[in-house]
Amino acid sequence: MIGARLAGRMRRPDLTSRQLDVLRLIVKGRSNKEIAEELAITIVTVKLHVGQILTKLGASDRTQAAMTALQRGIIHSE
Repeated sequence: MIGARLAGRMRRPDLTSRQLDVLRLIVKGRSNKEIAEELAITIVTVKLHVGQILTKLGASDRTQAAMTALQRGIIHSE
């Protein structure tokens, strides 16, 4: 039971709904500016979300975050 919970957390870290929105757009290849425009938030806010996403996924950059999200099933490609 504990192992299953840990596996679930490794697969799907505690990302907020806004972080998931940003991550979906990262996976689609959008720039920070495009993400800001699409979500009606500032570029500074996008950068904060990206930093938090990288930390939570243990990724070193956006590309690795996108690949990790797809591999773990956090985001599904369309």
